[in-house]
Amino acid sequence: MMDAYWRVVAEKGRDLNPYRAGFLQLVVVAESDARAEEKFARHVEYFYHKCLHVPAMWFSPPGNQDYRSLVASMANPVRRAENPKNLRYRDFVDKGYVIAGSPATVRDRLKEEVIKGLHVGNLMVLLQIGSMPHELALENIELFGREVLPGLRPVWDDEGWVNHWWPERLRQRAQPSMAAAAGGA
Repeated sequence: MMDAYWRVVAEKGRDLNPYRAGFLQLVVVAESDARAEEKFARHVEYFYHKCLHVPAMWFSPPGNQDYRSLVASMANPVRRAENPKNLRYRDFVDKGYVIAGSPATVRDRLKEEVIKGLHVGNLMVLLQIGSMPHELALENIELFGREVLPGLRPVWDDEGWVNHWWPERLRQRAQPSMAAAAGGA
């Protein structure tokens, strides 16, 4: 899907700025790859086995896309090659439906497979999945923010790309205050 998008961008003569694209990825992080499976497997499986019962007509609500986009999506529908109900946690992780594991595993896979591999500058992560209880979701969010996100922020910095679609005043990264940097309040 992303390859087709970038082909159209190139055909239209636009630059291949990764910030033209966004991608939503399900992510779970734990102390180790094995611990991630222990903590999250049943919630990932619940999501893919029980939560995707959405009638096709609800995937494209009225007014969601213009006529040309509707014609294009009907001509090139995104099809699932397999039934997710036949897959288990390890399959979802191996196929990239979910990026899961230790902070290093998650950071490396997101950086190489998703951000660079799909050439996206706007990564959206879904950190609460399926039947995941509130406290486990908070753990996942905290570990992702502390251990994974800092390693992803600078991916496109060396390439010189600018996110022209982000508010200009927010493009400059906020510098931590001296109190926060020293660990104070």
